[in-house]
Amino acid sequence: MPYIVGNIAIADIIFMMEKFKIDCLIIGGGVAGLAIGKSIGKHFKNIFLVEKNNYIGQETSSRNSEVIHAGIYYKKDSLKSEFCIDGKILLYEYLKKNRIPYNNCGKYILANTDEEIIKLQKIKENAFECGVDDLKYDDLSIKKYGFLNYKDALFSPSSGIFDSHTYMNSLRNEFEQYGGSILFGNKLLQITKKAIGFDILIFDKNSNQEFVIETKYLINAAGIDSVRIANLIFGYEKYKNKFIKGEYYNYSGKEKLKHLIYPVPSKYSVGLHATIDLGQGIRFGPSSYEVQEIEYKHSDKQKNKFYEVVKGYWPNILKDELTPSYTGIRPMLDDTDDFVIDIEKNENSLSINILGYASPGLTSSLALSKNIEKRILENI
Repeated sequence: MPYIVGNIAIADIIFMMEKFKIDCLIIGGGVAGLAIGKSIGKHFKNIFLVEKNNYIGQETSSRNSEVIHAGIYYKKDSLKSEFCIDGKILLYEYLKKNRIPYNNCGKYILANTDEEIIKLQKIKENAFECGVDDLKYDDLSIKKYGFLNYKDALFSPSSGIFDSHTYMNSLRNEFEQYGGSILFGNKLLQITKKAIGFDILIFDKNSNQEFVIETKYLINAAGIDSVRIANLIFGYEKYKNKFIKGEYYNYSGKEKLKHLIYPVPSKYSVGLHATIDLGQGIRFGPSSYEVQEIEYKHSDKQKNKFYEVVKGYWPNILKDELTPSYTGIRPMLDDTDDFVIDIEKNENSLSINILGYASPGLTSSLALSKNIEKRILENI
């Protein structure tokens, strides 16, 4: 049986022609690329999505906490703040409309020191400035969690969890219903700018052959690979990566939670938190440390640090109650912690690069895609 992408057999494409021309190419089959495809697919006759793995959402999009963020931490007027707050509303509406499992459970942010109490108040003030006005100090519901250690607690009622895999499959289905095709197992090797559009050299791992796609519109939503691809588009090292690794551990103890439990945020993340899943299981994570290589093994050196952080707000937890679950890599930039949308256009072509698309990427995805759709329509 031939390898099928949408309604097209990739072998047929490769062997029938050395190059084929399309209207738009999206690079990356994670949540960003899929959401963008869902939003702009209806505007193009021939639109393709290239994914280097053999299925959607195999990297950052599936290696996270599956949390719907409220948008309370990010700087006012930043893309993260804008996309997270707008995206949260759009995401809840989409999940409800498409009957995708979710739980608007809310979350507590715990402060354990006087310094953290001050930070907690600053989080509340920042959230209010950004338009999130539903945070409150709540000492009632959290008191039932007698095993937690805290001096003060801030409650975010609009935070939640959802089934990100079903969500991404839904986005994929909509993209394909518009006529979009996904090329799995295909890695971008080279980009050549032309007078009109781009020639994209692709290596297909399934057939072990190379082929060229010609496109006028090029959207780089490649997550971990987005900096490499952006630098190929611009022809020089315009951006540099900062990869932040996070590890998750499952909890096997007797305690139960109905809310998300977060500490005060750290430098690179919103904190090593306790998350419930839709089956009421509990996992902790992510940790946060910089790495140079992309690999997903747990580090024995990190487990002791991980355990000590959790004990800070869950003092009676035992190390044996933590078992390795999974890890993830956040594709950040070395000079900003915000999302970056970098557009290069002329009369005959357009490239859009989405960079630094880490947390709150899942929550922000529909707001991002709405923004990209607007930019595309301005240039068609």
